[in-house]
Amino acid sequence: MKFECPNCNKSYNVPDEKLPQKKKISFPCPNCNGRIELNLDPGGASPPHAGDQGAETKGGEKPPVASNNGDFRKKVLRKLKDLPPMPQIVFKARQIISDPDSEMSELADLLESDQAIATKVLKLANSAYYGLSGKVSSIRHASSLLGYNALGQLISMVGGAAVLGKTLEGYDLDSAGTWRHSLLAASASRILANRKAPDLEGDAFSAGLIHDVGKLVLDTYVMDRKAEFERLTSGGRNSMLAAEQHLLGLDHAEIGYEVCQHWHIPEAISTAIKFHHDPAQSDRDTLSYIVFMADSIANIVKSMEETEGTMAQMEGIEGFMYMIDDDALAFLGLTEDDVPDILNAAWDAVNKLSEEMQIIAK
Repeated sequence: MKFECPNCNKSYNVPDEKLPQKKKISFPCPNCNGRIELNLDPGGASPPHAGDQGAETKGGEKPPVASNNGDFRKKVLRKLKDLPPMPQIVFKARQIISDPDSEMSELADLLESDQAIATKVLKLANSAYYGLSGKVSSIRHASSLLGYNALGQLISMVGGAAVLGKTLEGYDLDSAGTWRHSLLAASASRILANRKAPDLEGDAFSAGLIHDVGKLVLDTYVMDRKAEFERLTSGGRNSMLAAEQHLLGLDHAEIGYEVCQHWHIPEAISTAIKFHHDPAQSDRDTLSYIVFMADSIANIVKSMEETEGTMAQMEGIEGFMYMIDDDALAFLGLTEDDVPDILNAAWDAVNKLSEEMQIIAK
């Protein structure tokens, strides 16, 4: 939705999926602190559904594929085999880390089975970042020095970067933006889990990291119908998921779940990805609510950056609180006052993670 502040005429363009399901919202302008009021009432018009026929198309645009949804779904699922297999080691490592009876030697053995990750672990352990330059000569030594949490996070990042650091032209996301959003969602998920359910910290980081993996699969098809996709996601009428459903007969959260099944990812993480846009449908699944809230926080960061907000001081965050769902806050035992602290902590964590990635990328 595009709108202007009536006081300073500052223009904003907020993706519809970030707007709450309310008829009217009011919030201060991040630029001048004047009041902005938006009426989100669609005027009785219903959004397009997957089964709608006769959708209007313009010259050169391809029509929706929802009419042959079964065949299209099979076509999409066949493409899953083309995804890199790297995440397998991520979740094997997560299983070891989450097992209270496991030993560090098991994790070291797993790392040694993947030369690419083993090399990066040794490089990070020997960096000045950890103050161990030139002192670590083996994976087992590095594992004992870095510990479970640091290793698990490192493995998740390295594995995730191989898949998630992609440019998604259909969604207008460059590789840096895609990766940074993933890291923010992962960091915020871990912080939220630490507050609500500490035993979910590891799974929360992994789920947050790959929550948008379905977009990797659908991007080609969205790009093929980009003009119509942009029309459906502008003007505040339809969310991104509704546009995906209308054009493709499925959405990125749904296909993200299928990706997780293909990778044999634990059901808890798969479920969170499936419901990360609508946790109310998850039968009160805590991890789904955590990833949903983390994604909202990551979207606030993106919007603040786009409107030149100052992250270091969190200026103007009040203007973006409309992105936060009150029911999700209540479920997680949070208030709006908690959000800036969580956002700041996630921002700091991403900066630290980025430093680590720069070290191992050299």
